[in-house]
Amino acid sequence: MMSRRTVLMAAALLVGGVTACSDLTGANGRADGVYYLQAVNNNGLPFSYVDNSTGHTLTVLSDQYVLNTDGTYSDQQSYTDNGAQRSYTESGNWSQSGTIVTFTPVFSSTNNITSYQATIGTSGYSSTKTMSVNFSGTVWYYST
Repeated sequence: MMSRRTVLMAAALLVGGVTACSDLTGANGRADGVYYLQAVNNNGLPFSYVDNSTGHTLTVLSDQYVLNTDGTYSDQQSYTDNGAQRSYTESGNWSQSGTIVTFTPVFSSTNNITSYQATIGTSGYSSTKTMSVNFSGTVWYYST
């Protein structure tokens, strides 16, 4: 018969192992962290496209989301507009339900304060967190 100490150690190892192997879909998976843009529509950076509303060629150079543990976030993007260097900033609040993160902007340098969502996960067997945001059919891929 196993001693009480052995049973308690086995239970602790089991709980610890399950916690260590959990991913963002688990109850303890949190989206907070710093995410860097890796690709847009599976194309690496820099990524260029034509803005339908202005006809300008925009080239995304970098983008970084910081999701703080207090439920606030900031977004800082660097891009060119017809060759002229520009930046975009946004900040607000984020909330998480499972693998879905909802962003609610409070400030936007373009005055766009429409809420939007992202999907989070992990990359393969690593602990790298991933985030994808679908902006009107254009998917932006981020990782920590």
